[in-house]
Amino acid sequence: MKPKIFTFFDMALAMKASDLLLKPGAPPTFRQNRHLIISEEEPLAPQEMYDLFLPVLDSRQQSRLNSTFEAHGMYPYKRKARVRYYIFQQREGFAGSFRFIPTHVPTIQELQLPEVLIEVACRPRGLFLVTGPAGAGKSHTMAAMVNAINKRFARHIITMENPIEFLFQRQQSVFTQIEVGTMIPTYQDALANALREDPDVMLIGEMRDQKTVEMALVASETGHFVLSTLPTLGAAPTIERIVSFFSPEKQDEVRLQISVNLVGIFSQLLLPRIAPEQPPTVAYELLIANSGIRTMIRDKKYSQLQSAMLMARREGCVTLKDSLTRLLRDETANIELVKAMLQEIVE
Repeated sequence: MKPKIFTFFDMALAMKASDLLLKPGAPPTFRQNRHLIISEEEPLAPQEMYDLFLPVLDSRQQSRLNSTFEAHGMYPYKRKARVRYYIFQQREGFAGSFRFIPTHVPTIQELQLPEVLIEVACRPRGLFLVTGPAGAGKSHTMAAMVNAINKRFARHIITMENPIEFLFQRQQSVFTQIEVGTMIPTYQDALANALREDPDVMLIGEMRDQKTVEMALVASETGHFVLSTLPTLGAAPTIERIVSFFSPEKQDEVRLQISVNLVGIFSQLLLPRIAPEQPPTVAYELLIANSGIRTMIRDKKYSQLQSAMLMARREGCVTLKDSLTRLLRDETANIELVKAMLQEIVE
């Protein structure tokens, strides 16, 4: 008999949902194209939740759930998807959040991202950041950029993630994929080892502390192309966030490192369209570093970056305001949401 949770997985895959939420006292809930869809299934009973989750947990994760009341990892489901799960204790009992990672690695075109990202991916060295809030599609964008490299160049690509999301197959490039937390303790350890492994490209799942940022900057200035993410929105806030990891006496040095090694910043939002069956649209800000932008970063003139990006449109720069304004002409877009986002930027 098929476990009940796999029935819910099949329902999610059939409707092309990105996420599944299972909570006691509520029916299974799906996130489809950024819309939250509550199913017509019976509400889940608190007493069934623990057993409901067991089929996706190995013995190590079961032990962790019993001792710390939370467990997270990746579950490969029938070659249809990789399911990233987080199971946790809350007021009514155990609950779970599941994200479905497709087995197919997306392309820039399939994600409807700007073609200039392919040119960026072809750079031999430097630091490129993909930023945005949780659920904005950052992992998909980085995977698409790595996919572009794989199709065009023979390079050694090392990915460091927690957990590993997309599985890459060799085309032109060779891959080493490392899961932080299971194969190696920390991102810092993974980065230190990666620098000894003759990499050309390094994908870092997230820059979450000073040491990781420091090592990413070192990797980019020693001749590697480094891709990573931050949960920021906008070019200037991203640079400020990176600098804020460091003590005041080191910040001038860090700004200099960023100004020299930054290739660009791609900040993105996924905005639901009016119809739930339509895929969300991408609003984004793209900074491509040029000499003027590098000088502004070095001199801490973040407020001037927007003007510099407007002047560098021919080089591929796009402001978030311009991107959202274009969406106002899209009949399928959620115009009220787009206007609200524009108002938030103005304020």
